[in-house]
Amino acid sequence: MKTFFILFFSFSLALSSFARPKENFFSNPYSVVKAQVTTNANNIASKVWNTGVFDQDLSVSNTPGFEWPKGAGKFAIFTAGLSTGAYVNGGLRLASVSYNGEYAPGYVLNGVFTTNSSFKLYKVSRGDNAGNNPDYANWGLMVPYGAPFDDVNGNGVYDAGVDKPGVKSAAQTVFVCLTDADSTSHSASEGFSGGTSPLKAEMRLTVWSYDNVASLNDVQFLKMQIINKNSSAWDSTYFGLVTDPDLGDASDDFIGCDITRNLGYCYNADNTDGTGSGTSYGANPPAVGFRMLKSAKLSGGSELGITSLNYFTNSGSGGPTCEQDPSGAPVNAYNYLKGLKRDGTPFLNAALTPPQITKFCFTGDPETGTGWTEYTGIIKNCGGATTGTVEASSPGDRRLIIASGAGNLKVNPLDTQTFVVAQLIARGSNNKNSVTKLKQMCDTVQAAYAGNFVIGVNNISTDVPEKYSLHQNYPNPFNPSTKIMFDINKSGFVSLTVFDITGKEVTKLVSQNLAAGTYDYDFNAAGLPSGIYFYKLETAGYSEVKKMTLIK
Repeated sequence: MKTFFILFFSFSLALSSFARPKENFFSNPYSVVKAQVTTNANNIASKVWNTGVFDQDLSVSNTPGFEWPKGAGKFAIFTAGLSTGAYVNGGLRLASVSYNGEYAPGYVLNGVFTTNSSFKLYKVSRGDNAGNNPDYANWGLMVPYGAPFDDVNGNGVYDAGVDKPGVKSAAQTVFVCLTDADSTSHSASEGFSGGTSPLKAEMRLTVWSYDNVASLNDVQFLKMQIINKNSSAWDSTYFGLVTDPDLGDASDDFIGCDITRNLGYCYNADNTDGTGSGTSYGANPPAVGFRMLKSAKLSGGSELGITSLNYFTNSGSGGPTCEQDPSGAPVNAYNYLKGLKRDGTPFLNAALTPPQITKFCFTGDPETGTGWTEYTGIIKNCGGATTGTVEASSPGDRRLIIASGAGNLKVNPLDTQTFVVAQLIARGSNNKNSVTKLKQMCDTVQAAYAGNFVIGVNNISTDVPEKYSLHQNYPNPFNPSTKIMFDINKSGFVSLTVFDITGKEVTKLVSQNLAAGTYDYDFNAAGLPSGIYFYKLETAGYSEVKKMTLIK
């Protein structure tokens, strides 16, 4: 028997600089009790909900949830989530995730929403064990539903007490299995035009991050496996990462995209975000974005990449009606997922003469000034018009839709579509240079993904060394990367840590069980200042320290 709890909210929704598209979006309570956890292993602290939403803080009404730097009280993203739209037996259905989320913890069994107390948010961090973290102890309950683990003994089966819960080498992992099959979780007040009948989608959401690779300290990764648990196929399927990137002060934002990098981003329109006080970033503000590393696939196996990147605005901030919030109409949201304006009008590239229809907005480069950026202007065409005059684009509260889908994308029952996304943030010498830095960070993220997230440590020989040994890094001095090699002559837990000259821990490169063998670690110190550093290898009964010099 399903047990539901009613969570009533009594928030005072005074409109603020973070005004949402639905002033009453808490007025229609859901049957699921909303819950969240914080993932904060590196420089980013963000929230993950049990409804599919991330980057929004549930504990305080109308509050952003992507904090950077961690502990600074400054926020770059208000909310985000992966929405799905498709036709089922000729009728449009959505599983929307933006401000509330239409998922609930559980799964679909014989077409029916099913749940119990085991279906919840799970969070494990490096150093946890079955004795100090119940989520660690009970991780095996979620392995059949997609929870990742480090298969230490390599037998392909999760063995509690031997294998390690979470993504291998990650400092922290969050997992939850969700489904939109509970019709009471669907509501027009979701924010991105929810309220249809359920798709009967199952989402297996994993969020993880690293704290031992300097180039990934401002990145979080998300994996979303979407399974069609409906008895009918999904036709003309589109998936879209819907996000409200409030970069500090939300009233002065611009957006853009880099098609070659599958990147959508938000940056400040000028070089001063707000006043610099409170949640605003002040001078030289950062840029924040989402890199889609794995996207939707057609039945033949070809990956679509991002098929559109567009935007909509807060209904209260003005602008053409056809570019505003979907306003409770599912077809409007579906049009946005298809790369159109909400009334089906195409976006027009204002940098071309004559303007040309496009599904990718602001593909130019803000720092070099080439191509179409918000500085070029926009064309406010509605009602199906394919012409218009170029007008200035006023900074404001933007919402991004980074979509992947197609009119011929059919998702059959039990088919799985897998998405891997990196959310990242970078700060350069000015607001435009921050976008350039973000793109450079994207390349590092892509390299990590292409390497199957084998982070840092590499087993270069399985021959058992005669003794433990820590080698001198090479090159030394270095800028900014160097290789650290060490020998382990007995399998066990290994720690490799970097300290500054004062003895303060800078980063932990390795903290895991390793088999006997020879290893090397590619240490990237791009985020560290020049100086003398020490690196220390520790195992059971062995410890050694060596010095290295970073010169920039």
